[in-house]
Amino acid sequence: MSTTVGTAELLIRCGISSDTIVSVNITPRPLLPVERLALGKPPEVVPTLFGRLFSLCPKAHANAAATALERALGISVSPNLTKLRDLQANVERIRELSLNLLLSSEAPPSPWPPRLIALCRRLIAALGGDAVYWPTAPFEPDAATLRAGVTELEALVSHLLGTLWHIPQPDLDAVRHWLEDDTCAAAAWMRRALQPGWRDFGRCSMKALPLFTDAMLEAALGPGPARVNSNSPEWAGEPRETGCLARQRSDPLVREASGSYGNGLFTRMLARVVELKHLAKTLIREIEHLGPMGSHSSPLTSHGTGVAQTEAARGRLMHRVEVAGGLVRDYRILAPTEWNFHPRGLVYRALLGATVGDGESARTRIDAFLQVVDPCVDYRLILERADNLSVEGFAREWDG
Repeated sequence: MSTTVGTAELLIRCGISSDTIVSVNITPRPLLPVERLALGKPPEVVPTLFGRLFSLCPKAHANAAATALERALGISVSPNLTKLRDLQANVERIRELSLNLLLSSEAPPSPWPPRLIALCRRLIAALGGDAVYWPTAPFEPDAATLRAGVTELEALVSHLLGTLWHIPQPDLDAVRHWLEDDTCAAAAWMRRALQPGWRDFGRCSMKALPLFTDAMLEAALGPGPARVNSNSPEWAGEPRETGCLARQRSDPLVREASGSYGNGLFTRMLARVVELKHLAKTLIREIEHLGPMGSHSSPLTSHGTGVAQTEAARGRLMHRVEVAGGLVRDYRILAPTEWNFHPRGLVYRALLGATVGDGESARTRIDAFLQVVDPCVDYRLILERADNLSVEGFAREWDG
């Protein structure tokens, strides 16, 4: 039986006075030194090792590990192989976004979650499974399984998104009609944001994490003076945001929502729906154009340094590796949770000064915001009155 590593718990403490959050204290989660398990191992075993160790975004971790190691060793990779890895990671993102909608929606319980999990497992296997992360022999994707799988996937996502699935480029008016009339899980989930005071809840000033060049990745993860702190990473002297809204901010519908509600709860929920639709349609289209895969080229060296980044459901995942004498000498991983839950970052800025009501209203609204930022993180939220008398605390644990 394999052991998986999930997320350690965050502590978020909010002080509330007159229905307003007047203090926010975020204690970063303790980081487990998972990277140490790669030290002293041959490069070819590490991608699959990480893909089995992590319960959150395992394919994204395997993808980043393989890419970083290949760059360290000078191994050339075909575009077809890169596409297979990216498609596996996108199947993983579709699964996480869909499960979030199904399990968080106020719609009636759905029979879809176990079917979705099984479907995504079949798709990933048909896309080559673990073989894509260190191929030792040529192979081909399972075309018949992929064709059947994407047909089922389209049925699932159209079921989740309802009429929004069929509108090529909806505007905000179309979304409003969708929320009024549709009974699908995504509309039921988003209707929570229509409650008074919810649409722009969490609106704040926050820059997105830019797409890093390899030089920027090396500066951020390497041993130099620009190396970021894993517990509170910053770039160019500022905390940054990563995730669905950062990725979809240029989408016309998301831009329109941002103009009305800023980066508050409504826009963030809409960005998750937009991303799910985009990923599913892209997967369905690209799966028709896959060719045979060759094996790895021989390493050009037995030592070197490599960096990689890939998008996971939660946000940007970054890896850096050093190889010496054909074995892994150093490894560093920076996960998206650390960016979004920086002690003075996105969650801090979104909650400080926000109006939340009292009691159950405060808890529900803050919880909704935390779920849309990162539905997979385990946290403990403590709400206190301004006189520091604890009035409420709760924990949520979900291994997404």
